[in-house]
Amino acid sequence: MSTTGLGFSGEVADYYAKFRPGYPPPVIEALVHRLGLTPGHQVLDLGCGTGQLAVPLSEHVEHVVAVDPEPDMLAHGPKRPNIEWRLGSDADVPGLGRFDAVVVGQALHWMDHERLFREADTAKFAIIANGTPLWRQHPAIRELLADWFGRPMTAACGTDDVARQRYADALEAAGFSPQEWTVSYTHEHTIEELAGSLFSAMSPKTLPSPQDRPRFQNELRDALRAGTYTEPISVTVISTS
Repeated sequence: MSTTGLGFSGEVADYYAKFRPGYPPPVIEALVHRLGLTPGHQVLDLGCGTGQLAVPLSEHVEHVVAVDPEPDMLAHGPKRPNIEWRLGSDADVPGLGRFDAVVVGQALHWMDHERLFREADTAKFAIIANGTPLWRQHPAIRELLADWFGRPMTAACGTDDVARQRYADALEAAGFSPQEWTVSYTHEHTIEELAGSLFSAMSPKTLPSPQDRPRFQNELRDALRAGTYTEPISVTVISTS
């Protein structure tokens, strides 16, 4: 993962901060319990984005170091006395010191995970997938995006079974004992929220122009034949203890 950003800049970062679903309390509570986190612990949130994990975890531990390669994402991170927002990537982890746990929320597919598992100075990891990409959930969303971009949308972003098994195998090879567990919930999007969440997964180059975004929303509404979309989400976590 480069320290120069991955394209999640400008308006894309704005959409990410506003529309990307975070993690509901049952997920955070389960994560804290499984990792055995206490108010005296230090946690590294790698590929932190705008703070979907860092912020709620900061309420349970002493200190969170939140690292991301995109300055515009970090700029959205709220100022908290026990969150340190840092520009960087997985390549910088060996120089960051020791942590009681390292968490990665839906970003490991951008990283050299085998090196990370070997080099991070920690006893515990949690690799978290907050559901699957929207285009892999509903054929109408997938078809609309394929029409807009002229190519099929297939990326799983590290949420598929093959990737999850690869991560678990790499953790085991690095000397950890991984376990997979899930917490399921639903999230209801308005069409505006759904479009915003989709825009948050694009790059500035592929983001529809401001004048085209209302048309995108209208086509999304027509494709779903509804004014809302209830997303079924299974948060899948590979954690070590």
